[in-house]
Amino acid sequence: MNRKRFFLICAAAAVLFICVMLKVFLYFGYNRAVTKICETPGLDSEFVPQGSSKLIAENTYLFCGYMDNDEPSRVFLVKNGDVKMIKLRNTDGSDYNWHAGGITCAGEYVYISNAGQLFIINKSELLRAPDGGTVQFAGSVEVPCRSSFCSCDGNMLYVGEYHAKGYDTDGSHMLSTPDGSQYYALVFAYRLSPAAAYGIDSSSPAAVYSICDKIQGFAVAPGGRAVLSQSAGIMNSYLKYYDINGGADGTFNYNSKSVPLYSLDSKRFINELKMPRMSEDIECVDGKILVSFEAGAKKFGGGALPFTEKHCVLIDID
Repeated sequence: MNRKRFFLICAAAAVLFICVMLKVFLYFGYNRAVTKICETPGLDSEFVPQGSSKLIAENTYLFCGYMDNDEPSRVFLVKNGDVKMIKLRNTDGSDYNWHAGGITCAGEYVYISNAGQLFIINKSELLRAPDGGTVQFAGSVEVPCRSSFCSCDGNMLYVGEYHAKGYDTDGSHMLSTPDGSQYYALVFAYRLSPAAAYGIDSSSPAAVYSICDKIQGFAVAPGGRAVLSQSAGIMNSYLKYYDINGGADGTFNYNSKSVPLYSLDSKRFINELKMPRMSEDIECVDGKILVSFEAGAKKFGGGALPFTEKHCVLIDID
Protein backbone atom coordinates (compact mmCIF):
# COMPACT_ATOMS: atom_id res chain seq x y z
CA MET A 1 0.00 0.00 0.00
CA ASN A 2 1.47 3.35 -1.00
CA ARG A 3 1.72 6.24 1.42
CA LYS A 4 -0.96 8.36 -0.29
CA ARG A 5 -3.55 5.61 -0.16
CA PHE A 6 -2.68 4.87 3.46
CA PHE A 7 -3.26 8.48 4.48
CA LEU A 8 -6.56 8.60 2.53
CA ILE A 9 -7.80 5.51 4.37
CA CYS A 10 -6.72 6.98 7.70
CA ALA A 11 -8.43 10.28 6.90
CA ALA A 12 -11.67 8.51 5.92
CA ALA A 13 -11.58 6.44 9.11
CA ALA A 14 -11.00 9.60 11.18
CA VAL A 15 -13.94 11.37 9.54
CA LEU A 16 -16.17 8.35 10.15
CA PHE A 17 -15.09 8.16 13.78
CA ILE A 18 -15.75 11.89 14.29
CA CYS A 19 -19.22 11.57 12.72
CA VAL A 20 -20.08 8.63 14.96
CA MET A 21 -18.90 10.49 18.05
CA LEU A 22 -20.80 13.62 17.03
CA LYS A 23 -23.99 11.62 16.55
CA VAL A 24 -23.57 10.06 19.98
CA PHE A 25 -23.01 13.51 21.50
CA LEU A 26 -25.70 15.41 19.56
CA TYR A 27 -28.43 12.79 19.92
CA PHE A 28 -27.54 11.13 23.20
CA GLY A 29 -31.11 11.07 24.51
CA TYR A 30 -32.46 9.89 21.17
CA ASN A 31 -29.92 7.07 20.93
CA ARG A 32 -30.84 5.87 24.42
CA ALA A 33 -34.59 5.95 23.73
CA VAL A 34 -34.71 4.61 20.18
CA THR A 35 -35.45 1.13 18.82
CA LYS A 36 -35.03 0.75 15.08
CA ILE A 37 -37.96 -1.10 13.52
CA CYS A 38 -36.88 -1.38 9.89
CA GLU A 39 -35.24 0.62 7.15
CA THR A 40 -37.84 2.89 5.63
CA PRO A 41 -39.07 1.14 2.47
CA GLY A 42 -38.98 2.73 -0.96
CA LEU A 43 -35.81 4.76 -0.49
CA ASP A 44 -34.28 3.07 -3.54
CA SER A 45 -37.01 4.72 -5.66
CA GLU A 46 -38.34 8.29 -5.85
CA PHE A 47 -40.54 7.63 -2.81
CA VAL A 48 -40.66 10.41 -0.19
CA PRO A 49 -41.91 8.93 3.13
CA GLN A 50 -44.39 11.01 5.10
CA GLY A 51 -46.37 8.86 7.49
CA SER A 52 -46.18 5.62 9.45
CA SER A 53 -48.58 3.54 11.51
CA LYS A 54 -49.14 -0.06 12.58
CA LEU A 55 -51.88 -2.62 12.14
CA ILE A 56 -51.58 -4.15 15.61
CA ALA A 57 -53.54 -7.38 15.05
CA GLU A 58 -51.68 -8.05 11.81
CA ASN A 59 -48.26 -7.03 13.21
CA THR A 60 -47.79 -4.97 10.06
CA TYR A 61 -46.23 -1.51 9.75
CA LEU A 62 -47.66 0.93 7.22
CA PHE A 63 -45.78 3.69 5.43
CA CYS A 64 -47.28 6.27 3.12
CA GLY A 65 -45.73 8.98 0.97
CA TYR A 66 -45.62 10.60 -2.42
CA MET A 67 -43.39 10.06 -5.42
CA ASP A 68 -40.97 12.74 -6.59
CA ASN A 69 -42.00 12.04 -10.19
CA ASP A 70 -45.26 11.34 -12.02
CA GLU A 71 -45.92 7.95 -10.45
CA PRO A 72 -48.85 7.38 -8.07
CA SER A 73 -48.41 7.89 -4.35
CA ARG A 74 -48.16 4.66 -2.43
CA VAL A 75 -48.38 2.67 0.76
CA PHE A 76 -45.79 0.11 1.88
CA LEU A 77 -46.64 -2.75 4.21
CA VAL A 78 -43.78 -4.29 6.22
CA LYS A 79 -44.18 -7.50 8.22
CA ASN A 80 -41.33 -9.61 9.57
CA GLY A 81 -38.95 -8.12 7.01
CA ASP A 82 -41.26 -8.72 4.04
CA VAL A 83 -42.20 -5.60 2.08
CA LYS A 84 -45.26 -5.04 -0.10
CA MET A 85 -45.83 -1.89 -2.17
CA ILE A 86 -49.32 -0.67 -3.12
CA LYS A 87 -50.13 2.21 -5.48
CA LEU A 88 -53.02 4.51 -4.59
CA ARG A 89 -56.00 5.41 -6.76
CA ASN A 90 -58.76 7.99 -6.40
CA THR A 91 -62.38 6.96 -5.99
CA ASP A 92 -62.87 7.37 -9.76
CA GLY A 93 -60.08 4.92 -10.49
CA SER A 94 -57.50 7.49 -11.62
CA ASP A 95 -54.01 7.54 -10.15
CA TYR A 96 -53.60 9.43 -6.88
CA ASN A 97 -50.48 11.55 -7.47
CA TRP A 98 -50.90 13.99 -4.58
CA HIS A 99 -49.18 14.43 -1.27
CA ALA A 100 -49.87 11.69 1.28
CA GLY A 101 -49.08 13.38 4.54
CA GLY A 102 -50.11 11.01 7.30
CA ILE A 103 -51.45 7.50 7.77
CA THR A 104 -53.34 5.89 10.62
CA CYS A 105 -55.75 3.02 11.14
CA ALA A 106 -58.73 2.05 13.27
CA GLY A 107 -61.11 -0.86 12.96
CA GLU A 108 -61.66 -1.81 9.34
CA TYR A 109 -60.25 1.39 7.87
CA VAL A 110 -56.92 3.00 7.03
CA TYR A 111 -56.85 6.80 6.76
CA ILE A 112 -54.51 8.97 4.69
CA SER A 113 -54.53 12.74 5.25
CA ASN A 114 -54.04 15.53 2.72
CA ALA A 115 -55.67 18.68 1.33
CA GLY A 116 -58.40 19.10 3.93
CA GLN A 117 -59.51 15.48 3.71
CA LEU A 118 -59.08 12.04 5.17
CA PHE A 119 -58.94 9.52 2.35
CA ILE A 120 -60.38 6.14 3.29
CA ILE A 121 -58.98 2.71 2.45
CA ASN A 122 -60.68 -0.54 3.36
CA LYS A 123 -58.09 -2.41 5.41
CA SER A 124 -59.10 -5.76 3.94
CA GLU A 125 -58.44 -4.52 0.40
CA LEU A 126 -55.02 -3.20 1.40
CA LEU A 127 -54.05 -6.52 2.96
CA ARG A 128 -55.41 -8.52 0.04
CA ALA A 129 -53.75 -6.47 -2.72
CA PRO A 130 -50.65 -8.05 -4.34
CA ASP A 131 -47.20 -6.48 -4.24
CA GLY A 132 -47.09 -3.79 -6.91
CA GLY A 133 -50.88 -3.71 -7.13
CA THR A 134 -53.33 -0.86 -6.57
CA VAL A 135 -55.94 0.09 -4.00
CA GLN A 136 -58.73 2.56 -4.69
CA PHE A 137 -59.98 4.94 -2.01
CA ALA A 138 -63.41 3.93 -0.71
CA GLY A 139 -64.26 7.56 -0.07
CA SER A 140 -63.13 10.62 1.84
CA VAL A 141 -64.13 12.82 4.77
CA GLU A 142 -63.64 16.58 4.74
CA VAL A 143 -61.97 18.12 7.79
CA PRO A 144 -61.57 21.81 8.74
CA CYS A 145 -57.78 21.98 8.44
CA ARG A 146 -55.04 21.31 5.89
CA SER A 147 -54.77 17.70 7.19
CA SER A 148 -50.99 17.44 7.07
CA PHE A 149 -50.89 14.49 9.51
CA CYS A 150 -53.15 12.12 11.43
CA SER A 151 -53.13 9.51 14.21
CA CYS A 152 -55.46 7.37 16.36
CA ASP A 153 -55.37 6.36 20.00
CA GLY A 154 -58.20 3.82 20.04
CA ASN A 155 -60.83 6.39 21.05
CA MET A 156 -60.11 9.38 18.86
CA LEU A 157 -58.76 10.12 15.42
CA TYR A 158 -56.56 13.24 15.36
CA VAL A 159 -55.96 15.26 12.20
CA GLY A 160 -53.89 18.44 12.14
CA GLU A 161 -51.99 20.90 10.03
CA TYR A 162 -48.49 22.22 9.44
CA HIS A 163 -47.89 25.97 9.65
CA ALA A 164 -44.72 27.87 8.81
CA LYS A 165 -43.70 30.72 6.53
CA GLY A 166 -45.14 29.93 3.13
CA TYR A 167 -47.55 27.34 4.59
CA ASP A 168 -50.57 29.39 5.60
CA THR A 169 -53.58 28.12 7.51
CA ASP A 170 -57.10 29.48 7.87
CA GLY A 171 -57.23 32.83 9.64
CA SER A 172 -59.63 31.50 12.27
CA HIS A 173 -56.89 29.12 13.40
CA MET A 174 -54.72 31.99 14.64
CA LEU A 175 -55.24 31.91 18.40
CA SER A 176 -53.68 33.49 21.47
CA THR A 177 -52.59 30.94 24.05
CA PRO A 178 -52.62 31.32 27.88
CA ASP A 179 -48.89 32.15 27.97
CA GLY A 180 -49.37 34.97 25.43
CA SER A 181 -48.08 33.15 22.34
CA GLN A 182 -49.71 33.35 18.92
CA TYR A 183 -50.34 29.95 17.34
CA TYR A 184 -51.58 29.42 13.81
CA ALA A 185 -52.33 25.70 13.50
CA LEU A 186 -54.89 23.31 14.94
CA VAL A 187 -55.42 19.61 15.52
CA PHE A 188 -59.00 18.31 15.48
CA ALA A 189 -60.02 15.22 17.45
CA TYR A 190 -62.92 13.06 16.22
CA ARG A 191 -64.52 10.20 18.09
CA LEU A 192 -64.07 6.78 16.57
CA SER A 193 -67.45 5.16 16.00
CA PRO A 194 -67.86 1.78 14.27
CA ALA A 195 -71.47 2.70 13.47
CA ALA A 196 -70.53 5.94 11.70
CA ALA A 197 -69.53 6.29 8.07
CA TYR A 198 -65.90 5.23 7.65
CA GLY A 199 -65.60 4.61 11.38
CA ILE A 200 -65.48 8.22 12.64
CA ASP A 201 -68.11 10.69 13.84
CA SER A 202 -67.18 13.58 11.55
CA SER A 203 -70.24 15.69 12.40
CA SER A 204 -68.24 17.73 14.90
CA PRO A 205 -64.82 17.50 16.57
CA ALA A 206 -64.79 16.35 20.18
CA ALA A 207 -61.78 18.55 21.00
CA VAL A 208 -59.38 20.99 19.35
CA TYR A 209 -55.67 21.51 20.09
CA SER A 210 -53.79 24.72 19.31
CA ILE A 211 -50.19 23.93 18.31
CA CYS A 212 -46.99 25.77 17.49
CA ASP A 213 -45.30 26.08 14.09
CA LYS A 214 -43.52 23.37 12.08
CA ILE A 215 -45.43 20.42 13.50
CA GLN A 216 -45.30 17.32 11.30
CA GLY A 217 -47.14 14.87 13.52
CA PHE A 218 -49.34 14.61 16.62
CA ALA A 219 -50.20 11.67 18.87
CA VAL A 220 -51.71 11.13 22.29
CA ALA A 221 -49.73 8.83 24.59
CA PRO A 222 -50.63 7.13 27.91
CA GLY A 223 -50.66 9.35 30.96
CA GLY A 224 -52.44 12.23 29.26
CA ARG A 225 -49.53 13.39 27.12
CA ALA A 226 -49.72 14.95 23.69
CA VAL A 227 -46.59 14.33 21.62
CA LEU A 228 -45.65 16.55 18.69
CA SER A 229 -43.12 15.90 15.94
CA GLN A 230 -41.47 19.19 14.95
CA SER A 231 -39.11 19.63 12.02
CA ALA A 232 -38.28 21.90 9.11
CA GLY A 233 -35.52 21.49 6.53
CA ILE A 234 -32.08 20.32 7.61
CA MET A 235 -32.32 21.55 11.20
CA ASN A 236 -32.71 19.14 14.11
CA SER A 237 -36.11 17.59 14.74
CA TYR A 238 -37.81 17.45 18.13
CA LEU A 239 -40.40 15.36 19.91
CA LYS A 240 -42.25 17.79 22.18
CA TYR A 241 -44.31 16.53 25.13
CA TYR A 242 -47.30 18.34 26.65
CA ASP A 243 -49.60 17.61 29.59
CA ILE A 244 -53.23 17.50 28.45
CA ASN A 245 -54.68 16.38 31.78
CA GLY A 246 -57.19 18.63 33.47
CA GLY A 247 -59.73 20.90 31.87
CA ALA A 248 -59.59 22.70 28.57
CA ASP A 249 -58.17 26.21 28.27
CA GLY A 250 -61.22 27.56 26.46
CA THR A 251 -63.50 26.76 23.55
CA PHE A 252 -63.28 26.83 19.77
CA ASN A 253 -66.32 27.84 17.74
CA TYR A 254 -67.11 25.14 15.18
CA ASN A 255 -70.35 25.64 13.23
CA SER A 256 -71.84 27.60 16.15
CA LYS A 257 -70.88 24.84 18.56
CA SER A 258 -68.39 25.37 21.40
CA VAL A 259 -65.71 22.67 21.31
CA PRO A 260 -63.15 22.23 24.14
CA LEU A 261 -59.85 23.90 23.20
CA TYR A 262 -56.46 22.86 24.56
CA SER A 263 -53.51 25.21 24.02
CA LEU A 264 -50.21 23.34 23.88
CA ASP A 265 -48.00 26.20 25.02
CA SER A 266 -45.34 26.62 27.72
CA LYS A 267 -47.90 26.18 30.50
CA ARG A 268 -48.50 22.59 29.38
CA PHE A 269 -44.99 21.85 28.12
CA ILE A 270 -43.19 18.93 29.80
CA ASN A 271 -39.94 18.40 27.86
CA GLU A 272 -38.55 17.64 24.41
CA LEU A 273 -36.23 15.15 22.74
CA LYS A 274 -33.78 16.23 20.04
CA MET A 275 -33.75 13.96 16.99
CA PRO A 276 -32.15 13.83 13.53
CA ARG A 277 -33.59 16.07 10.82
CA MET A 278 -36.89 15.72 8.95
CA SER A 279 -39.07 13.77 11.36
CA GLU A 280 -42.57 13.29 9.97
CA ASP A 281 -45.94 11.89 11.03
CA ILE A 282 -46.06 9.93 14.31
CA GLU A 283 -48.26 7.33 15.99
CA CYS A 284 -48.43 5.97 19.53
CA VAL A 285 -47.76 2.20 19.36
CA ASP A 286 -47.64 0.07 22.51
CA GLY A 287 -46.96 3.13 24.64
CA LYS A 288 -44.08 4.30 22.45
CA ILE A 289 -43.90 6.80 19.63
CA LEU A 290 -43.48 5.52 16.10
CA VAL A 291 -41.52 8.05 14.02
CA SER A 292 -40.66 8.12 10.34
CA PHE A 293 -38.17 10.44 8.64
CA GLU A 294 -38.03 11.76 5.07
CA ALA A 295 -34.34 12.70 5.08
CA GLY A 296 -33.29 9.41 3.49
CA ALA A 297 -35.31 10.04 0.32
CA LYS A 298 -33.43 10.57 -2.94
CA LYS A 299 -35.10 14.00 -3.13
CA PHE A 300 -33.01 15.05 -0.12
CA GLY A 301 -29.75 13.37 -1.08
CA GLY A 302 -30.56 9.81 -0.11
CA GLY A 303 -28.73 10.02 3.19
CA ALA A 304 -25.64 11.86 1.93
CA LEU A 305 -25.88 14.39 4.75
CA PRO A 306 -24.42 13.30 8.11
CA PHE A 307 -26.79 12.01 10.81
CA THR A 308 -29.56 11.09 8.37
CA GLU A 309 -32.01 8.60 9.90
CA LYS A 310 -33.11 6.08 7.27
CA HIS A 311 -35.03 3.85 9.67
CA CYS A 312 -38.49 3.99 11.10
CA VAL A 313 -38.06 3.94 14.87
CA LEU A 314 -39.92 3.55 18.14
CA ILE A 315 -39.14 6.11 20.85
CA ASP A 316 -39.49 5.15 24.51
CA ILE A 317 -41.13 8.13 26.22
CA ASP A 318 -41.19 6.81 29.81
